[in-house]
Amino acid sequence: MNRHLLDALLQHAQQRPDAIALKHPHMPPRTWGQLVVAVEHASRLIANVAKAPSGVTVGRATEVDQRRIVYDCHNTENDVVLALACIASSTLEIAVDGKLPSETRSLLSKQANAELVDLASVDWLSHDGSVLAAVEKLEKAAEEVRLARASLVLWTSGTTSQPRGVVLSQRNLTTNAAAKLQAVPQDAEDHRLTLLSLAHAYARTCDMGTWLMSGCRWTLDYGRASLDRIDGSGGSDAPTLINCVPSIAQAVMQRTRANDPRLRELRLLGCGGAALQTKHFDALRQNGIEVIQGYGCTETSPVICSASPGATVAACVGPPVADCETRINDQRLLVRGPMVMLGYLDDDQSTADKVDSDGWLDTGDLVERQPDGQFRILGRSDDVIVCDNGFKVHPHAVEQMVLQNSSCEHAVLIPGRNGLILAVQSEEFDGSRYRDLALSYLPHGIQLTTTRLVPNLSRRSGELTGKGTPRRHIVASRFR
Repeated sequence: MNRHLLDALLQHAQQRPDAIALKHPHMPPRTWGQLVVAVEHASRLIANVAKAPSGVTVGRATEVDQRRIVYDCHNTENDVVLALACIASSTLEIAVDGKLPSETRSLLSKQANAELVDLASVDWLSHDGSVLAAVEKLEKAAEEVRLARASLVLWTSGTTSQPRGVVLSQRNLTTNAAAKLQAVPQDAEDHRLTLLSLAHAYARTCDMGTWLMSGCRWTLDYGRASLDRIDGSGGSDAPTLINCVPSIAQAVMQRTRANDPRLRELRLLGCGGAALQTKHFDALRQNGIEVIQGYGCTETSPVICSASPGATVAACVGPPVADCETRINDQRLLVRGPMVMLGYLDDDQSTADKVDSDGWLDTGDLVERQPDGQFRILGRSDDVIVCDNGFKVHPHAVEQMVLQNSSCEHAVLIPGRNGLILAVQSEEFDGSRYRDLALSYLPHGIQLTTTRLVPNLSRRSGELTGKGTPRRHIVASRFR
């Protein structure tokens, strides 16, 4: 296995420099040779834009000699080059999702103790040079990579609290990408399409990491509109692999039902961030697309569980991936392994609260292990609602019951003054049906009111995370 992701780049650049590696809409395809030249060039220039070394704490250790760079990530080719160049130059990469509101991005850069660097005008790939010379220089840099050192900072989604910077090493990222590949094999003949932000852990490992380690062809795009930009002529431009969130999975399902030629080669659809409705899971499978559901968190690089082709079950996220130890205490999941983060950026206390001295990370999630070894996610432990009669309700389980058996987009269960409130976002609101579905999963005697979410939840309001899931505590503020 490659020691780190820079090793993976060098391997492909040496073995097949002229093979297509990366494509971005409206840009010419890039080869592995072109990428390695651009990465070597960028690694020499980063010192001019990265913040000078500081003694600020990273995780539990103090890196007094490490530069850091904070930038807006827009899912461009330059973002990929920059990420790899940071590895080569031992620069701590701190990626901020460029789609976030400006005030949120400013807050994150302040937390990162550095100003956002504007790289929109930089074109690393415009530089020409010798592939052989670039490989030789980067091989020397690859020998200097410290696997356990801070390499990348990604931000938690802020579902239950303010976003935190999660510090990951190359050991974290490389071992987790390898574990994902073991669960869901892919090879150089595959074509991966990315729709999610590289500033988030799901795409960073399950798209970029697996691309580098497998050597497949990669089209880098962003958002649901990416599906319209697929070349309809088929062949090598038709994706075989896509990772997404449930809202995009539904769009894929609708297109495959309509026999969209742009998706005729799609064989696997990875789905994370939230559970996919069972009817959509079944519809995709009936159209020849296997849905690979998984589970994880930014603090674990992120994959903890993943289904595998031929062993997928609706509403389950698969078994733990390779080298991931699990422990369940009163349904609460703890994990340990090489994918566990170094710590939170500049926050020793939060790190100690999250990871104990034996390396066990408390996910804060409640789970059930099924007889076949797969896990089912019940919800967050801190989301549990204690009713007046003493009953404890897991809102996530109730919400999934509603989502999987109706056409609503979002369902949020929150405590009210007189019982519980089920707030639903749906074009065709059917309050009595939503109420019946929820009550079928709630203890007898619970008072439940259903209401429609107007206006719709949005990222700009802060009610949705970057991956499109509701922030319960913020949604609840509508009803206080």
